[in-house]
Amino acid sequence: MCSTCDYKRFESKDGKLQQGLGMGSLVIRCDENGKNYRLAVNGEPKSEYVLYWCPTCGSKLF
Repeated sequence: MCSTCDYKRFESKDGKLQQGLGMGSLVIRCDENGKNYRLAVNGEPKSEYVLYWCPTCGSKLF
């Protein structure tokens, strides 16, 4: 795992864990147990896209 997909570094928000990506409004989210990773635009609930591999290190996220 890298700093992008290490859910222990994410902050808790609305029962999910999330971390911002880059300087824009993209965030990576997952469940409290580190499952069901999703890429989304912050503040747009219908923008979620399921991630199966980390976009930075290529680790499996399922």
